[in-house]
Amino acid sequence: MRKKFLSVVLVSTMAASLLAGCGGKDDETKKANNDTTKKTEETGTKGGEDTTAAPAGDAKIEAPSTEGWDDSKKIYAYSWDDDFSKKLGIVLDKFPEYKDYVEFVTLGVSGTGDEYKQGIKDALEGDKYPTFIPADNDVAKYFSEDDSITMDLAELGFTEDMLANSYDFAKQYGKFGDKLKCLTWQGCPGSVFYRRDIAKEVLGSDDPEKVQEAMADWDKFFETADKLKAAGYKITSGPDDVKYAIWDSQTQPWVKVNDDGTENLQLDDAVKDYFETGKKLYDGGYTNNTSLWSEDGAWAAGQKSDSKVFCYFCCPWMVGVMQGNGATDGDWGAITGPTSYHWGGTYVSVGKDTNNKELAAFLLYELTCDPDIAVEITNKTGDFCNNKEANKRLTEGNELAADNAAMKFLGGQNPIEAWAKAAEGISQANVTYADASIKAFIDDAAKSYNAGELKSVDEAVEFVEKKCDSDLHISK
Repeated sequence: MRKKFLSVVLVSTMAASLLAGCGGKDDETKKANNDTTKKTEETGTKGGEDTTAAPAGDAKIEAPSTEGWDDSKKIYAYSWDDDFSKKLGIVLDKFPEYKDYVEFVTLGVSGTGDEYKQGIKDALEGDKYPTFIPADNDVAKYFSEDDSITMDLAELGFTEDMLANSYDFAKQYGKFGDKLKCLTWQGCPGSVFYRRDIAKEVLGSDDPEKVQEAMADWDKFFETADKLKAAGYKITSGPDDVKYAIWDSQTQPWVKVNDDGTENLQLDDAVKDYFETGKKLYDGGYTNNTSLWSEDGAWAAGQKSDSKVFCYFCCPWMVGVMQGNGATDGDWGAITGPTSYHWGGTYVSVGKDTNNKELAAFLLYELTCDPDIAVEITNKTGDFCNNKEANKRLTEGNELAADNAAMKFLGGQNPIEAWAKAAEGISQANVTYADASIKAFIDDAAKSYNAGELKSVDEAVEFVEKKCDSDLHISK
């Protein structure tokens, strides 16, 4: 047992396995998505006119007056790439009177690697203090759970009522004890993107309800895999395609923090389930045995129209990725699949010594709580937003842009309905700061187990436990 060190070093393999996590996608991926989404009319407002839409009830953070402000009121919004600046830029377009008081600092590094963490730590000691600290959900707790870096958002005026439209998983992630430490505009619910033509041939229908019936749980998933195999198809590209769906089934935190501050490793059945499911896919000939994000292009090649791969476990930001990999608009449909899960997400914390709490509070509220902004973000960028009211408007209210990239990709299917349903079933109550590193160890163990280098599930689990002890100083 060791004391918790938030400076734990993420292993190098993590960068490869998590590089494309939402918020960690590269600029080309985002461009592919953005270039095919609707450029809706902006709703700019003039000096001080308050057109903010409050969520359920009247709770909201008011727009501050800029009277008497000078350069000392400028805040700095950091990020690893330009995604955060684009999303917060939508807020600033609506409230242009604040543009001169926000400077974006893009570090140009991996969002899940040590370079970003070090960049933020350096900035905390520099002249451009980071007010906004966005981070990928695999590493955001590095910042949000360190009270010496980030503040309780209650200090900015955030209340539970303001989060009425947030999905539970986002609120779970944002809490650290009884404190609210980070928020997100983004929802990254997992879903399964499937080939419509293959579904018609093998399952008799490409209707999402019918396909969901064939993939409703893991038993049905493998029944469908057998049918696909008999017809000459693969259910997924590789055995690790299912990892995020299975990992999210964990029933307890993998790192337990004791009352005295020491920590214990407590891996649960989700780890074994992943090893067993991946091995069954690998040995059974159900996949092409590729690896997620493989540099040889084999994993991505399965997304083209001439491939034999039936489905990919995906999330909203994967639309742009798949289009960039040669997937054809209209060839795909979307379902929830065997289980609800998430993949990625960007959470925003606020530096505890920010020089402009009023502006930080208002902009963060607008970005993460205002349904009007959420609708605009979805229509302009393709993001699925963490806002129930906005998503209801995008489905029942028909406010989704006609040329929304995801809807075109899915052959006219409105994806918001499927993603909203999946988002309701996600839990992040068991997430810990060390999960990204632990998952990298699990990835390594799974590859070795599938290849026969580790002879059993127990050996694979033992490999992970030893790596956690040696690299993270966390043991059972």
